[in-house]
Amino acid sequence: MRTVRVYKDNMREHILRSLFFTDTAIFLGIGIFLAVGVFMVYHFVFHIFQYGLYISSVFVVELFFALFATIKIENQSIYKVIPRAITHGTSKKKYAMKELDKTTSDFKVIDNYIVRKKRLIAMYEIRPFDIALLNEEDREQFYNKIKTTLHTLPGKVQIIVRKDIAKPVDYQEHFFSIYKSSLPNREKLIDNYVNDVTNLLNLGKFQMVKYYAVFSTPLVSSKEDEFVKACKRLYDMGIRLSSGLELAQITIRQLTKDELVAYFQSEFRSI
Repeated sequence: MRTVRVYKDNMREHILRSLFFTDTAIFLGIGIFLAVGVFMVYHFVFHIFQYGLYISSVFVVELFFALFATIKIENQSIYKVIPRAITHGTSKKKYAMKELDKTTSDFKVIDNYIVRKKRLIAMYEIRPFDIALLNEEDREQFYNKIKTTLHTLPGKVQIIVRKDIAKPVDYQEHFFSIYKSSLPNREKLIDNYVNDVTNLLNLGKFQMVKYYAVFSTPLVSSKEDEFVKACKRLYDMGIRLSSGLELAQITIRQLTKDELVAYFQSEFRSI
């Protein structure tokens, strides 16, 4: 029976590092260097030399060196971590991907619009309609109305779906709809319901799904006439989308300047 010996080697290290300058050899070399250094200090600096003092000093220095050399940070020896940290801190970084530019350097918010790279952008919040209780026929009609609306748009629309922390203001229309369709003798019960939901939303962080539609149009120049023309085109797109979705009982609302700023602040905070 033959015996097979397997030798492991790190191909990233130099051959001399693997054969001669091993960790044990470096450890012993530094120990000898410290012993010689203590001798040089006593003999040439203090001009005294006693074997007892020299041996005790070497013992203390070697002990501290051994303790320092055996300390590990996340299973890595500290004498390996410190040179890597110094090299990493002083060397030029090479990233695997292109660095991100400043998030606010390529766009600005003007009124209720976003200006970015010679384009004018408008965002609309979509108030969805719950189709869970619709029968198959009504649900099919709902989808057909959505398809017709998207096909009749004069330009492309981008749909954004994102999760956000629910706030009491997000349920105002829901509360008003309950009051609108309720009987007078049930207003107290509805008041308790509204207060309970409001307190629950204020205390806990509940997520809700929000939908946005984004339109963009070319902005040839920064002149006022070109800006007004671009705003009219976006307004026409918004009206067509609103009228089409209204048949499916879906409403949209354009985001104001403050809402746009709050939206981008929340987006940048999550990056």
